[in-house]
Amino acid sequence: MKQPEDLSTIELPLDAAQAKKRGRPPKDDKLSDAERARRYRARQKMLPKGAWNYEQVTALARAEIERLVGDAAVRPAGEAELVTQWAYGMFLLWDRVTAQRQQGADRAALLALVSA
Repeated sequence: MKQPEDLSTIELPLDAAQAKKRGRPPKDDKLSDAERARRYRARQKMLPKGAWNYEQVTALARAEIERLVGDAAVRPAGEAELVTQWAYGMFLLWDRVTAQRQQGADRAALLALVSA
């Protein structure tokens, strides 16, 4: 009876098509490098440049609510209701972010803008 050869190592044939290629792996989203760089720069511009304080957050929330509610009058009824809900969502976000530092007059004024 023949003895089997040493089976502790198995040699597989190297397939050139499955060989690992060097370089950066392909991206899943198929964006060009220029588009990816443009989106990165846009995200960097949106980052806050410093610490925010209560007055800045309140002023931005008030401006956004006024913009949303002001445009709602010239929109169709279904769209106006949606935009009004966005304004209320902006109020809720402001309410949650500034929960520990709110001033009563600010909360009442923003709520009046939303419910008007």
